[in-house]
Amino acid sequence: MLKHIAGVSFLAVALIGLTWGTAWAHNPIVIDGGPTDVKTAHKIEDISVSRVAYHHALPSQPYLWLTFDGKAGQTLEFQMGVPKIDRYVDVRPATALLGPGLPPAPELPFSVPEGMGAVLFITSDQEPMVFDEKFTGTVDWQFREERYTLPQDGPYYMVTYLPSEEEGKFWIALGKVEKFGLWDLIRMPVIIIQARLFHEIFPWGGILGWAYLAIILLLFGGLITGIRFLVF
Repeated sequence: MLKHIAGVSFLAVALIGLTWGTAWAHNPIVIDGGPTDVKTAHKIEDISVSRVAYHHALPSQPYLWLTFDGKAGQTLEFQMGVPKIDRYVDVRPATALLGPGLPPAPELPFSVPEGMGAVLFITSDQEPMVFDEKFTGTVDWQFREERYTLPQDGPYYMVTYLPSEEEGKFWIALGKVEKFGLWDLIRMPVIIIQARLFHEIFPWGGILGWAYLAIILLLFGGLITGIRFLVF
């Protein structure tokens, strides 16, 4: 019995290691986090670490504001995308980078903080590629990767929105370095459900989803075996 329990525990740990080590590239900052502005922007601690923010643009929440502390000479890397849902086939998000030392801001549908310039990145001139994210089982249209070298130290903002001012869904992903912790592992099932619901598909699935289900079943089976061993 003890060998069986040990075997189940080993398999569960192995699956946990697999899901941890092969988790999808971008760890969510927020999934449909509601309205934001310059005062309520979602904070990014390190723009080199892979992160993604999902947003549902509505009249009550047209903009997704992110903020980070940048360094002169630091390279900002990011990419925009749209969930592959038929009614969003023509959605083309834009992102404005706001911060010190940037060129004078172009005309934007929101106010730029005093003393900051802006650079605008658009997708209206692009044809997106289909991206099949197998770990969560979601599919997206993704646009080209953008790179920009920050000119000065200081606070920066990224504001992603739909220039068409229509309802729509989009995401913005930053960074390249994959970095996951214990809390990410614990909350992964919730992330899977939220990400799939954002894409308007059945809330459970993908490689990660089925791996976690296998972990739960293995642990449950091991628990039942342990109880029987103790009782009998």
